[in-house]
Amino acid sequence: MLSVGQAAELLGVSDVRVRALLASGQLEGEKIGRAWVIRESSVKRRLRTGARPGRPSKASPGFTRACPDIDEAHRIYDDARRVLTGCYNAKFLDAARDEQEQAFWISVSDFFLQQRQRELIDEGVF
Repeated sequence: MLSVGQAAELLGVSDVRVRALLASGQLEGEKIGRAWVIRESSVKRRLRTGARPGRPSKASPGFTRACPDIDEAHRIYDDARRVLTGCYNAKFLDAARDEQEQAFWISVSDFFLQQRQRELIDEGVF
């Protein structure tokens, strides 16, 4: 079993990328409390498949979908800001349908929290 940091080092990617691979099912692991333990065999299998660090090329599958309507993107942002700003807790996160949804909620909530922290720093509160 490997930690997120150990898996990231072996794969040549960031800890955040390892968590994303776990959330998408591309790496196998288990969450124990707030920490992940990753199956070493899963990391070795990913290394054998030749997956390389870095962004996939635009020619890769998954990049062929057109971007959403800008009004729809604005609506998604506004909804996320309204719903996820500073209101999530363990009970909220436990209601996620899967780990990927949970990771999304955490990432978006953290984004809005960081924005608020920057505002407070700019205002001289910190």
